[in-house]
Amino acid sequence: MQENKSFWSYKLNDWFRDFTSLGNPILLVFVPFIFLGNSSVFHYLLLALLINEIFCSLIKILFPKKRPSGQTYSNLLEKIDAGSFPSIHASRITIVYLTLFSNTESIAIKIAFISVIVLVFLSRVKLKKHFWIDVLSGFIIGVLIWYLLQLILN
Repeated sequence: MQENKSFWSYKLNDWFRDFTSLGNPILLVFVPFIFLGNSSVFHYLLLALLINEIFCSLIKILFPKKRPSGQTYSNLLEKIDAGSFPSIHASRITIVYLTLFSNTESIAIKIAFISVIVLVFLSRVKLKKHFWIDVLSGFIIGVLIWYLLQLILN
């Protein structure tokens, strides 16, 4: 622990790192599978996530914007990872948790799903991975892809 940080400031950073990992692609395949099973909704969700990765990665390649932390890169994959705009974590979490939200009847679970989205957004900014505009853009992209998914499913 750094000397100039209080215990709670240090713990809050730890918790934000934990929340941000909920946007990890592996978890964003595993968690929906638990709720949706091997259903057509799950298969379309995987397709939506693939489209999201391609679309957001192309934006990061064509319009590079440095992260608040100033992450550098030396090749194409690192360039995508070092890009701040848009937040792929935000778009992924939005697509997955809005899909789960729309496939449950429980108000408590719906609130939990929305809370996960908000906490991941906050964590991305707090950890200096993104600026607010990056997270907001990721959210908008996620909503649009989620909406297209809903059109296909209905």
